[in-house]
Amino acid sequence: MTQIRIAGFGGQGVILAGVILGEAAAIEGLNVLQTQDYGSQSRGGHSVADVIISREPLYDVMVTKADVLMAMSQIGYNGAIDSLREGGTLIIDTDLVKSDREFIGAPFTRLAEEKVGLALTVNMVALGYLVAKTGIVKKESVEEAIRRRVPRGTEEINLKAFRIGYEEGAK
Repeated sequence: MTQIRIAGFGGQGVILAGVILGEAAAIEGLNVLQTQDYGSQSRGGHSVADVIISREPLYDVMVTKADVLMAMSQIGYNGAIDSLREGGTLIIDTDLVKSDREFIGAPFTRLAEEKVGLALTVNMVALGYLVAKTGIVKKESVEEAIRRRVPRGTEEINLKAFRIGYEEGAK
């Protein structure tokens, strides 16, 4: 079983990233639970997506100690860092998050702006990075989930963003 927490702020697409990751796991026939928590603000408040993926039946209904924490903002990091298990993987947006813990990461927001041309795709860039680094699901499964879940007409730009993040994570 792998517990993943994606934390950021409203407007970064944290919830959609979690939904797509969960759907990718379901496409592969894995057991998955995806939950979310967010503040009442539509933009700027905290936003957390939890995904639990397992080959075995799931009995946990929430992330207790995350194996992977992806922090896309400082507010997300500050609110979620205590949920990362000892020895867990910390992934951060290196331009937006400062940490004194061991981490991996990339400038997800800058990659979305410069390589995709749309900052709103930061969630797909970060998701691509996470999938490349963890191998929790197959790249192709995530691409299928993106096609199913993003708004019509945005499939190609979201796929481009995911692939940029994946390439960055594969380095």
